This record gives sequence, structure tokens and C-alpha cells, in this order.
Amino acid sequence: MSVAVLGEALIDLIVGEDGAYRPHLGGSPYNVAIGLARQEIPVSYLSSLSDDRFGEELCDSLLREGVVVPSQRRSLCPTSLALVTVNDQGQPSYRLYREGIADKDTSLEEVVEHLPGDLRVFHTGSLAITPSQLPKINALFTLMKERGVFISIDINIRLRGSLDQKKYLDGVRSLMAVADVVKASDEDIEAFELGGTIREAAVQLHEEMDDGLLVLTEGGGGAVLYGAPGEAGAIEKRAYPVTRLEDTVGAGDTFHSAFLASLYRTGAFEPSKGASDAETLAEALDLACAAAAINVSRAGCSPPTRSELSRFIDASRR
Repeated sequence: MSVAVLGEALIDLIVGEDGAYRPHLGGSPYNVAIGLARQEIPVSYLSSLSDDRFGEELCDSLLREGVVVPSQRRSLCPTSLALVTVNDQGQPSYRLYREGIADKDTSLEEVVEHLPGDLRVFHTGSLAITPSQLPKINALFTLMKERGVFISIDINIRLRGSLDQKKYLDGVRSLMAVADVVKASDEDIEAFELGGTIREAAVQLHEEMDDGLLVLTEGGGGAVLYGAPGEAGAIEKRAYPVTRLEDTVGAGDTFHSAFLASLYRTGAFEPSKGASDAETLAEALDLACAAAAINVSRAGCSPPTRSELSRFIDASRR
């Protein structure tokens, strides 16, 4: 039983205090794949990687972490870049370079060819669900439904990722409707401009889903899960306290990989298993919040290993 991840692996050029940009390996789906591997979950990365130096570094890092990279083909297109600036609160903002790049150079046929035989969870999101990629993603979602594979999305809205923002947001909502697990930050929800509070908007979006889970992350406020079986309201978990905030780069990716890993270990994705109960989902939320707290105390996206996460939680409960 394994997880497959599709979506961008890119280079974050993060500005330092001296004004210089320094390269960091990144991309939301790439980060999720790394996070799952560090939680000892079998995971494959399916998007194309470039034959340039950055592509080689991304591939080497995935393999070093234990992620399976089944495609031997290297794209002739360059690795995508993101210019990242971080404000005083550690919140990043992105300027994206997404035309003619390697991770988009992945055909539907290639993805299907490299799907693991024991696939139980298919994860995508972020820049892989912009309008130009929708036909491929829709076809894959149809296939996943036919095969009984769980669909996970981290919507990770990047409005600069598409020139037609309405088409982009409408497309994301259409994908959310059929997913089994959707992760969205408060900023993601705000982008839809649905009115009311963020939580009211999240409820509205969850009501559009076909019996799936919506996980809303609220930064330092923790996380809320909608759709737990038998739960009329929502499950909430407070964020773990952080003594030193480095930055929030990749915090959501780390959160989601830990959330999926927790559900994986409880058998939630096994064919014979029914819907996860509220206690199982609450434990997954707690582990995810703990993983995010570790991540924000370190520079860039740096998901914890399974042992690191266990030690952190044990220390927090003493």
C-alpha cells in the first residue's frame, strides 16, 4: 500500500537579510513527498524532473529521502523557479516562473504508466491544479475513482499561478468536490471571496464536497477538520507553542504530510476499512500540528522524521 504524489518540484530563491537570494529545493507536492518519506510512508513522485543541475539536485534529494522516482526520463525543459520574500511574521510571498518548465512536461500516459501497483492514495495540488493542468488532473481523478484510490489535495492557492484567476478558482472548487481529503489554509479560503468569516466560507466549501474531509489550517491558531463521521460540527486542534519562529515556509506541506501519514498508519486507506472515526481524525490533526510546529522552528521547509515527531509530542505532554 503506497502513496503517489504529482506536482511541482522547484527551486525557491529565498531572500536573506543581506538581500541576496539563495536557492532551496521546494514545491508543495515535492515537500509533501519528502514529508511522507520522513514519516516512513512508501511514496512515489511522478512529475517530470529537468535534466538541468536543479533537476538533478531535486531527484537526488528525493532518492536520498527514500522517495521512489519511477521515471528515468529527464525533461529538456528547465526547473521552475519561485522568488520568495518573507515578512516580519515569517509569512512568505511568491513570484512564480512557470512557463515551459519541467514539472508541466509530464503526460497523462506517463503518469498512468508509473502509478504504483499497490497505490492507495493519490496526492496533488498547488501549481499542478492550475487551468492548463486541469484536463490531465480530471482524467487522473476519474481513474482514481474507478480504482478506489483515495484522492488528496492541498489546494495551496497561488493566484499568480494563472492569468485567469476566476477560471483557476472555479477549477480548484471542481476538484475539491470529488476529493476525499482537502487541505486548505485560511489564506486559501480567503482567496475564494465567499463572504462571512473564514470558517463560514470553509463550511460552504465543504458542503460542495462529495462526502470528503476538509482540513482548514489557521497558522498559529491550529487546525479545524470538517466532515468527521457522526460529527455535527467540526474537530479542532490548537497549534503547539513555538519558542522560536524561524519562518513558515512549507509549514502547510509538513502539516499535510504528517496528517496523511497518521491516517495511513491507522489503516484509514485500506479497502476494507470504513470511514475514520473522530478519535482517529483528531489524533491525525494533533500529529500534523506538532509536525508544523517543528517545521516553523527551522529555516525553510524541513519536515520532521517519525522519531523526531514522537519525541516532540512526548516532551510536549509531560
